[in-house]
Amino acid sequence: MVSSHPTSKYVLPTTISHPISLDPSAPGTIMRSALLIEALSNILGAIPMIFLTRPLLSLISPSTPSPLAVSLTQWLGGLVCGLAAPLLLAYPNTKRAMESRTTVYWTLGAGEGALIPVMLWQYMNEGRESGLPGGFLLGAAAVLAATAVWRLWVMLVRPEWMGRYKEEGAKGE
Repeated sequence: MVSSHPTSKYVLPTTISHPISLDPSAPGTIMRSALLIEALSNILGAIPMIFLTRPLLSLISPSTPSPLAVSLTQWLGGLVCGLAAPLLLAYPNTKRAMESRTTVYWTLGAGEGALIPVMLWQYMNEGRESGLPGGFLLGAAAVLAATAVWRLWVMLVRPEWMGRYKEEGAKGE
């Protein structure tokens, strides 16, 4: 007999996770450290972008930043800070968090994969299209490239670093 509630057969996603047992050979310790370091770096990097925008921009270019440059830098700071959220949500060793780690890494890697060619294209045009110094563009692209290589290496070469688990009470225990 089918329940009178139409969604009773379906799982409603929540942040609550059922108990799991971590695989001792792949507890996700390295991944959790990387997620926390990246999230904290994002937050700490976003603070000056949002609250110390003009002094930050003066480090990149000696000219007085336009109101547009200030606004866009603050927006970018908000975005960078917001990108810490999925990293922190993937941090706990719960079923949902561990299952989200690969998606978080592919998603952030896609953003890096889009930004790096744009920065290199701007560099090749000697910054004419961006107003940013070439050294800044190369440096920013290098930082993003190193992060993207790390993501790919973890996902393709060391996926066990993401962590493994089994549900407690699962069949075969």
